[in-house]
Amino acid sequence: MEYQALYRKYRPKNFNEVAGQNVTLRILKNAILSDKISHAYLFFGPRGTGKTSIAKIFARAINCENQKNGIQCEKCKSCSISNEKECVDIIEIDAASNNSVDEIRELKNKVSFVPSELKYKVYIIDEVHMLSIGAFNALLKTLEEPPEHIIFILATTELQKVPATIISRCQTLEFKKISNEDMRNKITTIANNENIKIDEEAVDEICKCSNGGLRDAIGLLEKAISYVSINEEQNNIKIINCDIIKEISGNISKSELEYFITLFENKNVEKIIEIINAYYNKGVDLLKLVTDLIEYQSNKIFDDKKYDLNKCTIVKELDLLLETMKKSDNPKIIFEISILNILLSNDDKENVKNNNVMLSDKKNNYINADENINTNNSSDLDSKEENQDIEKIRVANTLCNPQKNIISSIRNNWNELKNLAFDKNYGNIARLLSSDILPVAASDSNVILTSKLNGLKEQINTDLYSVEKIFEKVFNKAYKVICITEKEWSEYIKLYKENKDIFRYVEESEVNSEKRTLKDKAKALFEDI
Repeated sequence: MEYQALYRKYRPKNFNEVAGQNVTLRILKNAILSDKISHAYLFFGPRGTGKTSIAKIFARAINCENQKNGIQCEKCKSCSISNEKECVDIIEIDAASNNSVDEIRELKNKVSFVPSELKYKVYIIDEVHMLSIGAFNALLKTLEEPPEHIIFILATTELQKVPATIISRCQTLEFKKISNEDMRNKITTIANNENIKIDEEAVDEICKCSNGGLRDAIGLLEKAISYVSINEEQNNIKIINCDIIKEISGNISKSELEYFITLFENKNVEKIIEIINAYYNKGVDLLKLVTDLIEYQSNKIFDDKKYDLNKCTIVKELDLLLETMKKSDNPKIIFEISILNILLSNDDKENVKNNNVMLSDKKNNYINADENINTNNSSDLDSKEENQDIEKIRVANTLCNPQKNIISSIRNNWNELKNLAFDKNYGNIARLLSSDILPVAASDSNVILTSKLNGLKEQINTDLYSVEKIFEKVFNKAYKVICITEKEWSEYIKLYKENKDIFRYVEESEVNSEKRTLKDKAKALFEDI
């Protein structure tokens, strides 16, 4: 007999065999029992959650002659006909490959034909969001007023791409991710039927990797079954443990994770970097590693009932790291730099502070040795209001003449900051810049950076001397730098689009003659905003 994939072999044949989706099942069964079947349904939700399977079950159930409690009898003539692969009254259409206007017009012409053998003719249109705009428009009228013998079932993973005019003409049913409990029961049942011995940890790992998609979970189980060779069987029974699931899914084993966490807690930086490189070369999914670290740290906080602010901060930083890695073209570098920042920032904080004081004394200048801003007065230096004035001037000096080629060059070479990660004077700032800060605009002499967090922005702006020295080392040019939050940047962009002429250049060296000149210049510059 030809081999059949497990997800097809164990596809549910009636509502009782469906895993999860209790709300949707109840609505559909009650519709059948009360004989109040809508002319069009729209099933939406993540992949592998049962949309197409339930659509087929529903199509068979509404045509059954002796259904009971919404379940088809499997014995009547209609059930036999609807069970056939070539049933002409239950038509499944893949919108991804049949998305043109002509194909939908052909469907409209066929809609007027009565069913050949069943009570209802059911059209199941999968991935309906793939239809073109013209095809949606062609379908619109038919979907609103189809003949009484026609039922439409549309399915999609991307509801936002379906026009509102289509959605409003359908009864929409949301398919949620399958719960771990339902998935665990299904995986265990399949394993038992296939004569597979699988431990609970392996089942839990499958549930975690599949992220609520039962089809993905069954596919991972099938891959694990194929991974275990005949020589590894015991009494003709294949044994699947958690390490096997982790290996085939690109995760690290439990023992490896525990070892990595030990290094993390002991802040063994060199060994951690060595292991990250080894994992990367081995093909380990670094995103999953970060996810495991987040889960471990979170569990430890609540299990120990020691609500340590530092540990909570680490979890938050790891979560931000995960989001950043997902968007990055080079997640390995982001991972390395961010881990270094998390591990070293607290230890280096005092050292960096001392280094900054020494550097400040040596240069006797807050911004740059070439600038003539007098910063001997420490109270003026620490003034939040004065920092805001510097920010406005430097943003204006950048946006009055932005250069796309310069900011593109800086972004393309941004990863070079990694080379200063261990520098004794600039390492801490270099790690912050490379992991959590983004360059967004530049002129011939100025650069604007953005940060998600206001605290990080202030941390960068209180050590602009180091930041600018880093820029000079990495980009071979002296820039005046300022960091603002992403929210502030969006406000500046809005002003720029409304009237870019409000941003005028102000020479910073002009403001050292009077103590309040810098403040006055900034206020005058933005007095109309």
